[in-house]
Amino acid sequence: MLFRIKHVTRYVYEQPAFHSRNVVRLAPLDAPDQKRVAFKLEVTPPAVISEFRDGFGNLAHSIVIQEPHTELVISSTSVVDRIVLPLEPVPRITIRDYLADDAGRMKKYAEFLNPSRYVPFSDRLRRFFWSVRPELYEDVTAYTERMIHYVRNQFDYDGGTTNVHSTVDDILTLGGGVCQDFAHLSIGILRLAGIPARYVSGYLAPAPRKEPSAPPPELASHAWIEALLPGTGWTGFDPTHRIRTVIRHIRVAVGRDYNDLPPVSGVYESKGGTREMAYELEVSQAGQEGSDG
Repeated sequence: MLFRIKHVTRYVYEQPAFHSRNVVRLAPLDAPDQKRVAFKLEVTPPAVISEFRDGFGNLAHSIVIQEPHTELVISSTSVVDRIVLPLEPVPRITIRDYLADDAGRMKKYAEFLNPSRYVPFSDRLRRFFWSVRPELYEDVTAYTERMIHYVRNQFDYDGGTTNVHSTVDDILTLGGGVCQDFAHLSIGILRLAGIPARYVSGYLAPAPRKEPSAPPPELASHAWIEALLPGTGWTGFDPTHRIRTVIRHIRVAVGRDYNDLPPVSGVYESKGGTREMAYELEVSQAGQEGSDG
């Protein structure tokens, strides 16, 4: 299934910015179940753009603008083909048997088993983990699904309680958060259980509207997780919606947590003043742009 994505980030500076250097991760990943058919990055004012792979294999771009400017617009357009792969039989592996290879798994996937900037192994997280710890003879996949539901059921979705720099301690303290927080908390619990887990940033394409008069869905960047499960490898789960990822989940980047893959990050010089940021996002099924579907 083909999806089209247009993502525009706009910065307006009160005083001219110069020596601006940004790194963006906006190009969707290539994987067996997802192919990047097309990608175009445009920047205003003119910039020096360099493409590279980061330490997690994500396709990233460096953007450098030396001349003074009062506005910066970063626009990306993508076409992605999401592919439904045949379901394979999943072996039942207990937590006890899975952890028998804990040392080998730690050696290979240490970065996805250890604490990270937004997923510290704090006392508060460890206490919460105890409430949803796995049983020794519980199936690994079944435990992961149970944990995803448990985490989301404990907290409200509230965009006003946390921010982009919040850690797992913030959602545990405040009792609410957004997709980024649910992802970080789920990752922390899985890592404490000995299951490698990583953060995924991307987009969730809207479901087709069943009623032509229904309002269009709200679109935003989304975040979820992938857990390394026996027999299936990296498997996607969306803690916000209490589900496994579906064909409408479009992956852009993976990392230990949000700190590894913000869509746009950078620095600039200026003589002072404020900076305002706004972004626009359009995600649609190819061939249905502008329709009620």
